[in-house]
Amino acid sequence: MIIVKGQSQYEEKIKKHYRPSACGPVTVSVILQYWNVSYSVNQLYKQLGATRIGLFRFIMVRKLKKLLGSNWMVKPSNRIDEVINELDLGHPVAAKFDKYCTLRFFSKPMYAYHWVVITGYEIKDRKIFLYFHDNGAPGRKSKIRRISFEDQSSVLRFVLLSPKNPPL
Repeated sequence: MIIVKGQSQYEEKIKKHYRPSACGPVTVSVILQYWNVSYSVNQLYKQLGATRIGLFRFIMVRKLKKLLGSNWMVKPSNRIDEVINELDLGHPVAAKFDKYCTLRFFSKPMYAYHWVVITGYEIKDRKIFLYFHDNGAPGRKSKIRRISFEDQSSVLRFVLLSPKNPPL
C-alpha cells in the first residue's frame, strides 16, 4: 500500500462552491503532494478546467501535461495491468468512476461520477481488489476504501501520473 495524505474535497480551505465537484483537483493534489509538488486544490480547480459537473479525463490529461511539462508522464489508461504496474513501482494512480461517459447509465457502481486516488491492490481468489482514498464527504475526512475491480471495471478509467525520473 502506498502511503499518501488523503484530503477531503469538503475541507474549509477549498472554496465552498468548488467542493461538490472538487474530487478531480483533490485527487491530483494528493498525487502531486506524494511527489513533493504543491498546488492548492483551488489553484488546480482552475488550472485543470474543473467545472460544476466535474473534470473530464481528457481535459485533465491535456492540462496536466501543460502544467507539469515534459519531465512528467501523464497518460490516460483503461488497462488494469498498467495500473498494477504503476502501483508496483510505488506510484499512486488517479481513477475516475464514470457511468455517464462510459455509457453505463443503468449500472449501479460505487460512485456514479467521482475521482479517487488508488494506493494499492490485492489479488485474492484470482480477483483484483483496489484500495483508494475516497476524498471525504461533508464533515468527514478521506478514508481508505476497497472495491472489486471486476465489479466496477465497466465505469473505471485511469490517469497515470508520475515524474519521468522519480526519486529513489
